[in-house]
Amino acid sequence: MSDEMLFCPLYSGSSGNSILISYKDTSIIVDAGVSFKKLAQALEKIGFNKKIDAILLSHDHYDHVKCAGVYFRKLNVPIITNYKTWESIKNSLGKVDESYVKLIDTGTSFSVGSIGIDTFSIPHDASDPMGFCFYVKDRKISICTDVGHVSDSVAAMIDFSDIILLESNHDIEMLMFGPYPYHLKQRIKGDKGHLSNEQAAKMILKLNLARTKRIYLGHLSEENNHPDVALLTVSSILKQHGVFESYNFSLEIANRYSPSLCSLL
Repeated sequence: MSDEMLFCPLYSGSSGNSILISYKDTSIIVDAGVSFKKLAQALEKIGFNKKIDAILLSHDHYDHVKCAGVYFRKLNVPIITNYKTWESIKNSLGKVDESYVKLIDTGTSFSVGSIGIDTFSIPHDASDPMGFCFYVKDRKISICTDVGHVSDSVAAMIDFSDIILLESNHDIEMLMFGPYPYHLKQRIKGDKGHLSNEQAAKMILKLNLARTKRIYLGHLSEENNHPDVALLTVSSILKQHGVFESYNFSLEIANRYSPSLCSLL
């Protein structure tokens, strides 16, 4: 059996989020924001056919949990999330055997099979939103989306990662001059909203990237961002600070409607 750790953002954005992490005999789906049919299509597209062992939910917003009940009934595996998230979503999921639901406190560390997991609080306007770090031996993968501002505590958690999925939601000018109503613009750029491209770059500047191989920019807005804009903005700021002279990693976009480039560690 391969000793490589697989990470693949399957879908990333407000239209639905789902991420795969797998190592040997353990596979986890993070978030359930797309239909089970789309999940199955994505897994088939990347050639993944192992059993899924758990569904891990980051927070209660619709684009992360709307299909969690269907995933549970199709896969017959535990749902893992924190108490406040579960209380917020449990009545909208349909029939779920709660004996299969594992509830944790944010900040808890635990494991699913051969994968260790740290949870940490992120600033977002949800019931109790979490980010995640996944560990296998000396390898670390971090997921940090739906983040309202550049936070030292979040940066400390995702520091020294091999792979990072980091939110780069909007271009601030596209947001402010775009079609969204004023109250929604204020929410998005607020301290519990979403990171802009510039803020994503500032978060990266806080990190020690000596072991980092790849950073995915994720949860891009379809209306207020564009993959080329996000990549150009973030890479330009990092170049200005000499990051690519000091560290060797790639920047990738986590796709909205299809699996992204998979990473193997």
